Amino acid sequence: MKDKKSLFSFIATILCLPILLAACASQGSPSGPAGPGATELTEPTATPEPKPHDVELYQLAPEDQSLLMSYVIRTPMDKIIVIDGGIAGYGKEAPPYMPAAIRAILGLGQNDYFEVEAWFLSHGHNDHIGELAKMLEGYSAESNYKINNFYFNFPDFGVEWKSGAGANDYDLEEVDQLKRGFENYYSINAFKGIDGASIPEEQFVKPADGGDTYYYDLINAAVITTDRITEGLDFNIDGVNIRALQTWAKNNSNVNSTSTVLRMTYGGHSVLFLGDSYTDNSARLLKMWEIGDIASEYVQMGHHGQHGPDKGFYRKIGAADSIRLWPTPKWVWEVYKATNNIATDETRGWMGLPKDFNEFAEQGLDKTGRDFISGLAGAYPEDPTKVSSWNTDVLKAQRVAVFTYAAQ
Repeated sequence: MKDKKSLFSFIATILCLPILLAACASQGSPSGPAGPGATELTEPTATPEPKPHDVELYQLAPEDQSLLMSYVIRTPMDKIIVIDGGIAGYGKEAPPYMPAAIRAILGLGQNDYFEVEAWFLSHGHNDHIGELAKMLEGYSAESNYKINNFYFNFPDFGVEWKSGAGANDYDLEEVDQLKRGFENYYSINAFKGIDGASIPEEQFVKPADGGDTYYYDLINAAVITTDRITEGLDFNIDGVNIRALQTWAKNNSNVNSTSTVLRMTYGGHSVLFLGDSYTDNSARLLKMWEIGDIASEYVQMGHHGQHGPDKGFYRKIGAADSIRLWPTPKWVWEVYKATNNIATDETRGWMGLPKDFNEFAEQGLDKTGRDFISGLAGAYPEDPTKVSSWNTDVLKAQRVAVFTYAAQ
């Protein structure tokens, strides 16, 4: 019996020896280094979940002289929303600035990949659509970004429209560039539909006889229409809500008054984007909606603050008590109606501000008050095509609102 017990103990020791050795190896030596050729094992580090942050609204301007309207919204989980983005004047022939600006806003490098979740266009003038047109027409596989959804509703800008709106509408050629851009963009990135649009899948691929405006025609008014707006058309993008309040009507007096009007809301805050709204479509807006649906904490001044909505419209929506966003270059901001019929000084007076620009500047009412003027932002990128030029100082100067993160 004693010999059997010894035999069993010996066998058990032999069987347990690998386990003991493994246990010792896993504990390691607390005082000495690992042996020659040994590999130190470490616990795998889990990738931290991205944390939501505040919502940021930028009124972008690559310099202070070009006429443009350009807004970028960064959502809590880094989705990007663009409103217009176009540029005219000095910047019309310049290379696109928006890819570098968006990468800087997201904290990315010069060639890092990014996506735009939604790009809204107000109307067909180059200081609103020109940047997107340039980006799409020059797009290649090396561009390393994608735009997921395009939202706009433009009339058929033909001879009949131009005769009704004025034959001198020189910017409509930019719509042709936008059309060419869509054809190029979707020749590289397969069309996969537009969120909110009921486009049959068999139309995703351009047919042989599709013509050279196929994708523009497919997307234009695919979502934003008068009927959809009347029913209540909202885009919820990562908790940021964009509501389309108005689109064009057949009796609009000019291309500016075809502007789609948008209103952003988030966490109790609101921003009204009027585009280049004119007296006729702003009056129609008041008939379509209650004042509470239009009046906002922030108001983008229509048509760059001159010859847009009239005094009565701004009074009814309480713009004088709002924080005002002026997508207005320096040369437009500083001139007077009496000299060249640009009425920015008149609009300033409606807001309770000094009509005289010099007095306005002396009182320091631009970035220190309730008015953000793109031509007086105070900091601009040295080279707008370089991410490094959109540095902390520039982004801070052109960030016009930060809305505290609100958990959904």
